[in-house]
Parts: sequence; structure tokens; C-alpha cells
Amino acid sequence: MSKSTERKGLIHNLGKTRFVHHAMGKTRLYRLVNHILARWPMQKTLPRSGAVIRISSIAGLALAEEMFCGGSYFAAINKHEIRTFADLGCNVGWFPCLLLEALGNVQLKGLLVDADPAVVAEAEWHLKRNGLLACDAITGALGCESGTNEIVFHINPANTQSSTKPFGVNHPFPIKGALREILVPALELSKEWTQRHGDTVIDLLKIDIEGAELDFLRKEIHFICRAVRGIVCEWHDWHVSLPEIESFLKENGFLLDKIAEQDQLGGVAIFSRSSP
Repeated sequence: MSKSTERKGLIHNLGKTRFVHHAMGKTRLYRLVNHILARWPMQKTLPRSGAVIRISSIAGLALAEEMFCGGSYFAAINKHEIRTFADLGCNVGWFPCLLLEALGNVQLKGLLVDADPAVVAEAEWHLKRNGLLACDAITGALGCESGTNEIVFHINPANTQSSTKPFGVNHPFPIKGALREILVPALELSKEWTQRHGDTVIDLLKIDIEGAELDFLRKEIHFICRAVRGIVCEWHDWHVSLPEIESFLKENGFLLDKIAEQDQLGGVAIFSRSSP
């Protein structure tokens, strides 16, 4: 197992700083810039593939640096041969754009899931704009208790932090604006994937569901053991630790390959099956 300490871009690094969040939360600048970007999104063309992404929030500026400049997800892409993927907590749908940039394969089969309908609409835009026609984006929450049909989802104005988990005293950043709560469908990845792709194996499962990662793994571990080859998982220390995730996955046949990113708040880890 190896560990990466790769530095991100300036905006991403500032976004990890509590002082910056507190300062912006006390001014109108954050909401003003978000309003401008929402009305006039920035568009960026990725150099290798020509894939287009659009950035419509300050959080999106930081996310773009994290995903396309930092290299954490590239480490997972380089580890596995990828023809199929599932992106849980897909936000605005940039992960398939990253796969397209890295692999050049517009025939990728994938499933994107997020509980915020607004970001799912953005994800659908990115799939259509970049010709990823064998991928679907759907709205719903994962890792819910059995028998649950709907669950409350907490939407942070910085939508990259939205979660099924309430924003409590342990959350490291202040809420900049009005928190919204909506009811969303409770989904199971096993059902949604099988409905679309049958018994096709998921080459890479990306998990970034803001604290519900271990809930999801426990709920769907039988499907994961049967249908998933590799996992790239973000963790958030105020909800769940890497040792908890690593221990559970190791018990079920997945070994930690690499810590692709880590700081005082969490990180990104890559796991592979211990046997083919």
C-alpha cells in the first residue's frame, strides 16, 4: 500500500481551510459569485479528449481543481482497466468526463447517482454534451435502512457537502446560506445497476456520499463482492474513519492499494479485490 501527498490547486487548498469558510460565510461575496456563476457558467475544454465541463459555483471551482489537476482519481483509473463504472455521489457529473479524458472511450457504460436533483440535472447535461450515451444519471440516496422508501436529504448551499447525515457540531465547515431539506427516493445500487446493465461487472466503483460510505458498503456488500472489481472511496473523518472502511472491506475481500489523498479532514483511498 502506498500513500500520496500530492498538492492540489490554490482554490482547492483554500477550500480545506476553516478560516476561509468562516470569512466567506460572513460576507456577501460567496453568494454574489455563486449567483454570477449560476447565471453565466464557465466552460472548460479538457485538452486530451475535448470533453467539456461547465462550472456554475465556487464549490465547482475547487472541485475542478481536485478532480482534474490533483491526480487522486487518476491513480484509481490507472490501476484498473475500465469499461464500466458506477459513480455514487456524482455531484455535477465530472467523473465520467475524467474517465473520457483519461481513456478516450466514449462507449463507457456507467451509472451516476446523487440525491440532489439540481446536480443530477447538471450530470445529465455533461453526459449528453460529451456523447456518453451509455451512462445514466439518477436521483436518490444510497445506504438507507432496509424497508425505507424515502429519506431526508440535507442540501448545503455548497452542494459538494450535501448529505443524508444532518449537519451537526462535528461538521468542520460553517453553512454559508440557507440549508434545505428534501425527501428523495431510497435506492439500492444492486437493483439500479442490474436493471440497466444486467450481470455486467463494475470495473470501478467510486463512492463519495459525504459520510454514508460505510452505511452503503454494509448494506450492499453482497452485491459489491459479486459485481465490483475495484473501489475508489472518499472518507470524511467527522463521520467515518479510513480504518473503519479499510477493516470492513478487508473482511470482505478488498485490500487497500493506495491512499491517493489525505489531510486532516479525510481523503481518497483505492481498493482492489484480493483475488480475481
